[in-house]
Amino acid sequence: MSAASAQQILVIDSGVGGLTVLREIKKIAPALVCHYLADNAFFPYGTKSEKELQQRLYKMIQLVLERHALSAIVIACNSASTAVLDYLRESFNVPFVGVVPAIKPAASMSKNKTIGLLATEGTVRRNYTEQLIQQFASDCEIVKLGSQALVELAERKLNGGLVSDQEL
Repeated sequence: MSAASAQQILVIDSGVGGLTVLREIKKIAPALVCHYLADNAFFPYGTKSEKELQQRLYKMIQLVLERHALSAIVIACNSASTAVLDYLRESFNVPFVGVVPAIKPAASMSKNKTIGLLATEGTVRRNYTEQLIQQFASDCEIVKLGSQALVELAERKLNGGLVSDQEL
């Protein structure tokens, strides 16, 4: 099967964090042709408004679709997924998969019905996240902590940099 006839997907994140998602996709579907878009110029997505993310991701996806026949697009970022997943699904004729806070599995596994949600400020405050909580964890106490600094530390670590225990 040639690259032109193989199924192709696009994985998008504002940095290298989405590479962990890409790695898992490649494990379960090694024949897929995978493209990765690290939008470093707009890093981090967690500080951007929904409107900014809609405009940015729409333009980038449109450009990629002009060059590649994609079978699916993975938004490998909680902040972007909770902000624009529905918008992108309405805007393009290609399936979208998002990475969103794991509220549903956390609620089903929690013994004390208390869940900690550590995410960007954007993810913590988005309506999409609140809908997940209402749908899957309405019987739980959700302790939300928005931290942009943690995103920057994770990006540094994933890029091979050092992160001290003191910084964490």
